[in-house]
Amino acid sequence: MKLDFNQPIVGLDGNVIEGSNMGKILADQLAIATKGNALKFWEMATKLYCGEAIDLDQSDQSIVKDFIEKHESLPNLTKAQLLLVFIETEKKTKA
Repeated sequence: MKLDFNQPIVGLDGNVIEGSNMGKILADQLAIATKGNALKFWEMATKLYCGEAIDLDQSDQSIVKDFIEKHESLPNLTKAQLLLVFIETEKKTKA
């Protein structure tokens, strides 16, 4: 599944948080992680940081979802919107 995180974070008021980018946020967190598959995370991070979509198989989708859900530094505002990318992309591919 091709996932495109190149979009802004939206605040609780429904307005875009200026200067935010989900792909760059996720890229930064993957790049500085100390656990997980370093080579896979690095490859994903470089693509995400450049605004590219990443193509993940089922296994890698689970790894990234788990990474997001268990991340202790990301606020739920960000986690939820990152996870919604998976849900929305899956809906689009089934339609």
